[in-house]
Amino acid sequence: MVRLLGFALLLFASSAVFATPADDLKALIEAGKMKEAYELGRGEPDNLGDPAFDFYFGIAAIEAGSPGEGVLALERYTLQYPDNRNARFNLARGYFVLGEDERAFDEFSALRGDATGEQAINIDRFLEAIHARQSRYQQIVTGYIEGGVGYDSNLNAGVSSGSLVNIPGLIASPQTPNSVSTQTGDAFYALSGGAQITRPVAPGIALFGSANVDSRTYARSQNDVFDQIDYGVSGGATYLWGTDLLRGTFSMGQELIDQQNYVLVSALALGWVHQADQFNRYSLDVSIGRQNFDDIKVFSTLNKTGPQVFSGSNLETNNFATISGSWTRSLTLPWNPNVAVTAGYTHENDLEDRPDYSRDVYTVRGQVSFAPMPRISVTLGTTYFYDNFLGPYAELSTAKRHDSNVGIDATMIYHITREWSGRLEVNYNNENSNVGLFDYDRTAVAVKMRYDFN
Repeated sequence: MVRLLGFALLLFASSAVFATPADDLKALIEAGKMKEAYELGRGEPDNLGDPAFDFYFGIAAIEAGSPGEGVLALERYTLQYPDNRNARFNLARGYFVLGEDERAFDEFSALRGDATGEQAINIDRFLEAIHARQSRYQQIVTGYIEGGVGYDSNLNAGVSSGSLVNIPGLIASPQTPNSVSTQTGDAFYALSGGAQITRPVAPGIALFGSANVDSRTYARSQNDVFDQIDYGVSGGATYLWGTDLLRGTFSMGQELIDQQNYVLVSALALGWVHQADQFNRYSLDVSIGRQNFDDIKVFSTLNKTGPQVFSGSNLETNNFATISGSWTRSLTLPWNPNVAVTAGYTHENDLEDRPDYSRDVYTVRGQVSFAPMPRISVTLGTTYFYDNFLGPYAELSTAKRHDSNVGIDATMIYHITREWSGRLEVNYNNENSNVGLFDYDRTAVAVKMRYDFN
């Protein structure tokens, strides 16, 4: 027994004697103790140049916030072992942290061709981040094309068939099944696309411009009167200094319903973003603009019997002003969640001397996004808004209209490649109003494919 115990002690002593500093670094890294590994490595300067030591010290230094030392160590290692993909990946990551985007891009691109699984996904994310940062000092053009199918349970935001529509001060009347204001659902086809160009003109200053189009076509022919197309353009400038970004934008967007110009929105916006630290970002946005509504022709029945009549929507033309603020928080938790909270206020002032179309709108939104799997990202959100109109409804009612709306939305994206992605979108809205014509529930589900190019 004594001899066995002595032999065991001898083995332990031998392992302790032959353990190298590289082995100690490896053990700390595998335990997730990057700071301790870095400090241990700094205390062993005589081992710099040993390949195994350089490999582990390089990784620890990058993780501990000293990317310069880590890059030097990994450069020495990869000179002797250029086929070690793990070393080259961490070297590229070190270049990225140092802001050496061209060297990081070259290293990641060289690895991407043979990458598979989670490493390929991580490389794509770094390449996308590099591309976004390059817009600070070189011209960047990006764009996308997206198409899909879906179903909308209440495409016209109508009330239930047969319900009694209450308008304060007037007699409630039943909603006939054939009324254009009666809820109707249908499948739809969606197609959209857009492009943006960003061009730096001076240190910290860049100009940008974009254009986009978005269309929705309903499957049943009787619902083509609700088909819509939206297209718009915008342009402006950004100014980046330190952790702050100032952005000025002018935009114009036209919405068509049943191939008729419905509303043209033009706006001038100014935004400020402050990155307080790596976890917290704050923003403040103000905008002013105008919504010009056209008096389009509509059918009063879903089966399109009888002549078309003018909608009177031109009476809703208004000037508006909006202010909103948001806070985004990145959490150091599994799935890398990001939480955002936004609050805003909008005042619309009707230009046709109709106070019943002027209103104050208050909005609050909460959102969380996370990545439960390497190729999957999810965004969940809820929005509440309350609008208070400033005159009696339709100049006939004894009460002013006020609405409250609760919306829930969810988006799941499956990243097939860096360019291709599949999307599942779900939206639900419930609106309550003291004017019964505006009480409704609505659910829309869509499946889409998207191609991003740059």
